Amino acid sequence: MKQKPIAEIYHQETKYYENEMGKHQQQLNWSAQPSPFKAYHSEKKIDLVPYLPLRNNPFTEDPIEPILEDEGYPFGIGAISRLLYFTNGVTGILQYPSGQSLSLRAAPTAGGLYPTEIYCATQGLSSLDDGIYNFQVKDHSLVPVWEGNFWTEFKKYCLEHPAIEESNLLIILTAVYARSTWRYHERAYRRILLDTGHILGNLSAYAPEEGFMPSPIGGFVDRSLNRLLFLDESSEGVLFVVALPRHPVNSALPGEASRFLNTKQQWNTQATLPDEEDEANNPLLLHLHHSSSIAPEEVSKEIAEENPKQTESLIAPYTMKPEIPTLGEAIDWGRSIGATIVHRRSTRAFSGGAVPKLALDSLLEYAYADTEPKGIPVADPTLLETYIIVQQVVGLEEGVYFFSPEDKAFRTIYSGDFRNQSWHFCLGQELARDAAFIVVHTAHLGKAIARYGNRAYRYMHLNAGYIGQRMNLAAIRLGLGVSGIGGFYDDEVNALLGLSLDKIIVYITTLGQPHEKA
Repeated sequence: MKQKPIAEIYHQETKYYENEMGKHQQQLNWSAQPSPFKAYHSEKKIDLVPYLPLRNNPFTEDPIEPILEDEGYPFGIGAISRLLYFTNGVTGILQYPSGQSLSLRAAPTAGGLYPTEIYCATQGLSSLDDGIYNFQVKDHSLVPVWEGNFWTEFKKYCLEHPAIEESNLLIILTAVYARSTWRYHERAYRRILLDTGHILGNLSAYAPEEGFMPSPIGGFVDRSLNRLLFLDESSEGVLFVVALPRHPVNSALPGEASRFLNTKQQWNTQATLPDEEDEANNPLLLHLHHSSSIAPEEVSKEIAEENPKQTESLIAPYTMKPEIPTLGEAIDWGRSIGATIVHRRSTRAFSGGAVPKLALDSLLEYAYADTEPKGIPVADPTLLETYIIVQQVVGLEEGVYFFSPEDKAFRTIYSGDFRNQSWHFCLGQELARDAAFIVVHTAHLGKAIARYGNRAYRYMHLNAGYIGQRMNLAAIRLGLGVSGIGGFYDDEVNALLGLSLDKIIVYITTLGQPHEKA
């Protein structure tokens, strides 16, 4: 009997069911919560605060004294400071009556847990020594982890991706698992990937303002990169690398992953659950992550031909349904998209008011405008499908729609008021009931695994978080409220959308008119 891939086992085991929610709602041990900051100590710490384009220090509220920036070659420390800040720097500090505080960051995160760490690698900069650095979010600084030029290693471990050679700066995103498992247990891996996708969304949105052309890299030799960063693989692992050349770099489509993952699938796609005796030290979350890793011996020296393009259109089941075109307009970001990133906050309540269809159209236009394949197969039609639950949109009837980014059109699946169903499958959150519309990302997990192996699970959630963050930014700029939801009754969402259970629910985003505080 053929065993299921670990990605399928993981997803099934981490579904939420109403009659089982008691085991997921245990009282939290606040004294055992992991720190959202990773501590590195060095006498060579580089303070990045003076380069921020802010009037006041975000940590002390003291005025930031203007400094003459060293332009550097080919760019200075200031560009790195701003890039890191608008990617996931501290944009506010929430003070609690107990005296404790929470540092709010540029990208949203489930439960305020911030599981993603950011590292930088540099080479050939006149203003910064070659090396690998950790971004210390808590005081906006860089701390050297390893000094020296490691570009040969990065090129090798990132499978000779052409953007590495053309870059002087790399951003490496890692996951510190315990930060999320403390609250979300095994389901935390879903949220970690979505949160990291949010950070990718910010990075891709802001980087062009500093002259960078971000090139995300999802395919790499995991263990080699982990060792290069001195990571304990039982607690932290690399999820993504972003090269930052100063000009566009052509790479194979739909990304470097297909250069070797399509070579007979010899790496571990059929892993099963760990033995009971190993389960305590190797939980399902880690088992999936390690099973979706790429080992050196699994990388073929010969580059395989690209997979044939998917011939089955995602629109096929809905071709006979009424089609409604989107008429989105380009969003004016003002002087900088950074202002929107800084002011973004997850909405806590919606008013239930309507939004115009033009706002929905413009938001989707931006969310999918920059999803051309650039290493992350975000535009791969076999990965994500988009459904819209319309609840209060002027110019669009209430109901469930399929949205095609390629055709820029909605396909009506069926009409009706589904507020109660939305409220219920989002665990009774009023955000879903009062939203003007809800965006649901789904995927055919089996087909994705057939193409990318267990690593597909990473890709589809990273992609959904990436697109979700672009929706967040567009919504804030358009004056709307927005909040992502990673907790839901999986199978109930399938039922409302009319999908079989071989389709999985990846992410839900609620959007609408924010509730005005009295």
